[in-house]
Amino acid sequence: MPFPATAVANELLERAEESRSGLTQINIQKLVYFAHGWHLAWKGEPLIFDSIEAWQYGPVVRNLYNQFKRFGSDQITDKAVEFLFDASGRAVLAPSCLDETPNGKYAKSVVGAIWKQYGQLKPFQLVELTHAPGSPWEKAWKAKQPLISNEEIQRYFSELLPPAS
Repeated sequence: MPFPATAVANELLERAEESRSGLTQINIQKLVYFAHGWHLAWKGEPLIFDSIEAWQYGPVVRNLYNQFKRFGSDQITDKAVEFLFDASGRAVLAPSCLDETPNGKYAKSVVGAIWKQYGQLKPFQLVELTHAPGSPWEKAWKAKQPLISNEEIQRYFSELLPPAS
């Protein structure tokens, strides 16, 4: 079951706080993208239900951009919030973090692996990684496609997996 991108972003913000480091808008966007991509490769399922768009500086989740744009290029100091609609059409506050279900625990482990691998990179190092030749962002950007498909993201990250032994 996919999560709101805000829940993944908040998990990353908590990890940044614990390690006494800060995250900017670019960091959050790219780290959520990497978590989603690796989750697709490892599990074959999306981590987030939000669409990923191809913007000039790489993959972007519009909802996260809208939530954090007030920080500009400065460190993000607030958690994200999101409202969803329940079956009766009422707005309810979405989970602000990954839950303790088996899916949530697995998602936390994915976010932990992403944090360990990419969390200390500078924003433009992350941009460089998302702009790699043949990347899903590059293909969408060159084709002037506004969205980056989960299928393309999964294919790309699956190709980065080491061969099974």
